[in-house]
Amino acid sequence: MGEYVIGLDAGGTKSHLALFDTTGTLIDFAHWGPLNHESLSGSYEQLEDELEQLLKKILSKNNITMKQVAYSALGMAGVDTKLQHSIESEMLRRLGFEKFTLVNDAFLGIPAGNPAGTGICAINGTGCTLAGVNKEGKTLQIGGVGFISADCGGGGYMGEMVISSVYSELFRKAEPTCMTPVLLKKLGISNKYDFVDKIYAKIEEESLDIAACSRMLFEAVIKNDKVAARILCDIGKSYAGGISCMIEEMNFSRDEDIFIVLAGSVFVKGEHPLLLDTLKETVSEAKPGYRIKYTLLDVPPVAGAVVWALNMLGDNGASYNKVCSQLRNR
Repeated sequence: MGEYVIGLDAGGTKSHLALFDTTGTLIDFAHWGPLNHESLSGSYEQLEDELEQLLKKILSKNNITMKQVAYSALGMAGVDTKLQHSIESEMLRRLGFEKFTLVNDAFLGIPAGNPAGTGICAINGTGCTLAGVNKEGKTLQIGGVGFISADCGGGGYMGEMVISSVYSELFRKAEPTCMTPVLLKKLGISNKYDFVDKIYAKIEEESLDIAACSRMLFEAVIKNDKVAARILCDIGKSYAGGISCMIEEMNFSRDEDIFIVLAGSVFVKGEHPLLLDTLKETVSEAKPGYRIKYTLLDVPPVAGAVVWALNMLGDNGASYNKVCSQLRNR
């Protein structure tokens, strides 16, 4: 049997690869840029090239070959369909992976938050995705493909809602919001008729981070802004609807603990409890009597990939705490 496991969290903004031995001891850890084929100008070809570079970097440094890797768990953004899974699986085989599990990166939060590797992970960070694994090993993904899956969450979506709410106040007689003067000042706009031109110009010159505008929602809610509160409540209810559907589709029962792992910067760093409170209250109303346990993820998702790989070798969660303690501050 091989001596090592590989865990990979390949995101649309940044990526992490962790190399462990089969006793759960960290051997090496690498940071990388985006590894989502949808984020790369060269699509799958560039993804394969960058993955090869990353593997060579960490394996050669430690004098290890892929033949010594017993199992790998890879969570990759952009793996949302059967076709994408098939294409990237073939790519991984060309790179030397033999025994591996490939899933969307949203699934990594489940074993990262629950050593048994079952439950639901709700991602609210760059994107908006729900992933579920039940005790039979069945998996289900809800969301993560934009308008097709009616995604209502993620920094980009929330930033867009800030901008559109301001536009609606200016030009649709919508309810006023304290976000309007903040955004106008941020953009350097003194005349509202310059609003659209300024937005377009800043997007084209890449000087406006739309996702970063999501912070204005939490800042506005602290000031009792009704528009911002309504947006956060709508997002919380959307996540709750997906979680309730996931519980039904995956046949989670009232007789088991259902772990809901909350991950992503918006959930983890949110500056006001309204979003999470709305989510929890809505789920409780929809699923009374279920034993739901919420966990705010405090380790990088790549920890879930490592735990997953070790569990596939029969570890059964025994190394969970050891793995998490070594990766918590990475």
